[in-house]
Amino acid sequence: MPGPSVSGSTTQRVLAIPEILELVFSFLEAEDHAQCACVCKIWSEVALDTLWRDLDDLHRLFSVLAPIESGETPDSPDHFQRPLEPTDWARFMRYARRVRTLSVPPATDTRLRGPLVFDEIARTRPTLNILPRLSSLSWTSKDGERLRLSLLFMHENIKQFSVRLVPSDHYSFGIFFQEIALRLPKLTCLDLSFKFPVRDIEDDLCKLLESLPDLQKVVLPKFTITAKIIERLSRSPKIRVIQFEFMDSQGVGDVSDVHNWFPTLEEDAFPALNDLSVSVHLPHMVRFLNTEFSPSHLTCLYVHLLYTVPPYQVHDFLEAVAQKCQQITQLYLDFSGDSSPLVFRTSLPDDDRITWNTLRPLLKLPKLTQFELHWDTPLALTQSDIEELASSLPNLELLVLNSEPLPSPQPPALTLRALIPFARHCPKMRELSLYVDASSDDLDEASQEVYASLPPTQFRSLRQLSFGLSPITDSEAATLFLSQLCPLGCTVSSGVSWPNGFDAMEAQTHEDSLVLTELWALAGLWWARWGEVNRTLPLVTRARMEERARRSELEREVEDLRVRCRLLEEQVRVGMPSDSGCIAL
Repeated sequence: MPGPSVSGSTTQRVLAIPEILELVFSFLEAEDHAQCACVCKIWSEVALDTLWRDLDDLHRLFSVLAPIESGETPDSPDHFQRPLEPTDWARFMRYARRVRTLSVPPATDTRLRGPLVFDEIARTRPTLNILPRLSSLSWTSKDGERLRLSLLFMHENIKQFSVRLVPSDHYSFGIFFQEIALRLPKLTCLDLSFKFPVRDIEDDLCKLLESLPDLQKVVLPKFTITAKIIERLSRSPKIRVIQFEFMDSQGVGDVSDVHNWFPTLEEDAFPALNDLSVSVHLPHMVRFLNTEFSPSHLTCLYVHLLYTVPPYQVHDFLEAVAQKCQQITQLYLDFSGDSSPLVFRTSLPDDDRITWNTLRPLLKLPKLTQFELHWDTPLALTQSDIEELASSLPNLELLVLNSEPLPSPQPPALTLRALIPFARHCPKMRELSLYVDASSDDLDEASQEVYASLPPTQFRSLRQLSFGLSPITDSEAATLFLSQLCPLGCTVSSGVSWPNGFDAMEAQTHEDSLVLTELWALAGLWWARWGEVNRTLPLVTRARMEERARRSELEREVEDLRVRCRLLEEQVRVGMPSDSGCIAL
């Protein structure tokens, strides 16, 4: 009888390696993991680890102990069919030790009504830590009365904790924060979401932050990173990231809590901070950066503006960043009409528009790879400004130059030709957003410039090209031009991403309102035409690539003929006899 084949035995050995099995199982569905657990002992351990590592259903978890019955009425609590026994817990711990991440979203939290199931577990559990290897806990129930149930899963090995704070008549946030400090002493990441003014919990929150010495990351809702919280975090020795989120699920505070943003920093403030996101008045941020003990190790800075400011204050901000934050790689300056509205004007004074002189301090940031600027008015930049920017910052990977300003009757100063300097000087560019006039008449001249350049001018890494509210009349002409610059796989997008969309804008006069209505109608046409560009660009780009390949082949053949001709001429010149006309190269 023949022995096992070499390939078969090799496959078996490979599939017996836990790390490879874990990688393979990561692509399977939960039902497949259950089947894999029945194959053999090795597969069973790895499949069960994968199946139970990330859990978001408490009903499924607790059903391992005993069957759970629903209450007789919608208001009746769920309960176990029988009292829990030691054998139930022995079976449960086989799976519980595999859980690393537990998430309790509102959708699954409602599957266990009432406290009876939790009370039975709390009374009968053989150990305090029912999920001993849990490292990440997320509790986002919409019921404030159930907030206290999260304590059942807390222990000192948890590093990340995310929770939605919902007010309760019977359980204060101050007590809950004390529980967190007591039960999660090694916490490194704290993510709080809520929808009320942070001043209601500011003192208790600062006490919590003080009691977590290993804290490295804090995530809060918008308008909640106050001066007092900044002062408290500045004394945290390991804090690396302070940020807020715009998402609705994160919540929002009261903008008045960050109006007077004047933190007082002490010596050795923020020894490890490298990522900071805040909502402030821009002059307050400039003051903060220019203080003696401001953070000097920042690599990422996101500033969300409460109100628009004159261009000179933007220049002052960029100058402060250039002087104090030489390690910056990612810089974001965002005014998107929140919390103050976007006001439409038919005419824009030159003094209100950001120019290249405003942005020139960016050139003092040699490590800058990502820069985003979102503003209410179009930028006043020229083609020569773009050329200087691209040639001075060749390491740029992401650039957003206000591609979504308020619509204006005046066309943008830049055209699609503005893409050429970035294609020529920024080989790592992955995402680029510009506000341009794609309806201009210089496309033929720009195409000739691209076609005649040696080596060929083309983006090497570009994956996303966004034009926001850029006007466009001929989608075919724009597609033909972009096909010369964009690599295959690059997508083109347009439109606005303002928090409230078109409703975020206000017109001051009736005449302005009429002009705005007309521009919105045009914006709809522009969006449709850019969509057509995105649909047809891959086909044209592929055809352009084939054309380049044929052109390269023809150039090689022509060069080969030139070499042959030179050899023949040389033979004739020196009087060498001609053989049958064949020349071996």
